[in-house]
Amino acid sequence: MYHSKLTAFISNEKKNRLQKFHYKEDYKRGLFGDILARYLISTNFNIAPCTIEFANNSYGKPFIKNLPNAFFNVSHSGNYVFCGVSNTEIGVDIEKHHLLDLNLAQHIFSSEEYKDLITLSDKDQLDYFFKLWTLKEAYIKYLGIGLSTPLQSFSFKIMDGTIHFHGNHCDILSFLSTHLEGQYSLACCSTEAIEANAIELLSLQTIITSFNNKMVYES
Repeated sequence: MYHSKLTAFISNEKKNRLQKFHYKEDYKRGLFGDILARYLISTNFNIAPCTIEFANNSYGKPFIKNLPNAFFNVSHSGNYVFCGVSNTEIGVDIEKHHLLDLNLAQHIFSSEEYKDLITLSDKDQLDYFFKLWTLKEAYIKYLGIGLSTPLQSFSFKIMDGTIHFHGNHCDILSFLSTHLEGQYSLACCSTEAIEANAIELLSLQTIITSFNNKMVYES
């Protein structure tokens, strides 16, 4: 229903890439991620959504060609697309909870993280696993250099709601870890302070209405 309306706001290059997807869900995620990013960048940096030019660095991380002082990152899982925008580099991740795989945890977590995980009860393990996973993904995406930084080369420890980061990073980083609907974990990493109340749920209709209003105003 919304697809034809939304494609009017994306670049021809993006349209061509979307048409190459074999699965409808991949097409929708790619489209909705682009649209959500345009909406948030437009809203926060006062630029027309259709004029935003996206490109990727050599590792595949997207950036804004015509707005060098604005940064964004997109992630999707299940029924949601998660996008963060900032004045500094940012990385975000969202994961829908599924059955815990301790073998996977042993391969992607540091020895300290894995030890913290297996000491928890089965119920708490699932929650902690996805907190760690999304934090690690958000950090990797913040760096924007792919998996050239091994996942086990840095670690997180969450104690009494406070996130502790251990790794070889010079900048002071801010992290956020939270939940959505009890079955999604979200994480964000940036050098800019991150407030939990900054996360907002948006509908596609809200974004379409905003874009249409901008087009009327600009014309």
